[in-house]
Amino acid sequence: MRTLTQAAWEDAVGRLLGDVYSFAATGPRTSAGWQKDALAVMNREVGDPRGWITLDWDKEKNGEPAKSSPSFPFAPLSDTELTRRLSPVTTDTAARLLVITTYEWGLPGTEEETRAASADARTLLDRFGDRTSCYSNIAEARTTPSPDLTTGVTGWNPLTEYDGDFGVIAVSPEEVGVFWSFNPI
Repeated sequence: MRTLTQAAWEDAVGRLLGDVYSFAATGPRTSAGWQKDALAVMNREVGDPRGWITLDWDKEKNGEPAKSSPSFPFAPLSDTELTRRLSPVTTDTAARLLVITTYEWGLPGTEEETRAASADARTLLDRFGDRTSCYSNIAEARTTPSPDLTTGVTGWNPLTEYDGDFGVIAVSPEEVGVFWSFNPI
């Protein structure tokens, strides 16, 4: 595994998620379990353990992250409810989902765009190391951790107050990352 720099990771986050309504944040792992750690990130209760960039569209646009709750646009969830709405996915699937997020839930237009976005997605996931577990709320992952995403994302178990959302939670022994895309139709 290559050594990941802060600049490389932050550049990749910006290119992948900087132009779409998204949330990208990382927090520390604790003994409470990855679900509670992910919820702490979603509720903005913890900061990035390395001090690296966080993308929080609602906080950046409104100055405050919450309209109806500290977790907005995420719905207030228990760790049990979060687990029920997520399914394990492979790191390859997680990388493909990050690429799809970039292209507003569709697919890149050219092979060059696909290669560049895929490299950025791998950079994001490299932060979590070789022992990464990934989870997503896409419907396709309910039956397999490596679904066919050639037509994009077609369904999800919502984690937000919006009509549409999907994303990836990456979990390592040290950190948990939440990368989410929102469609506030």
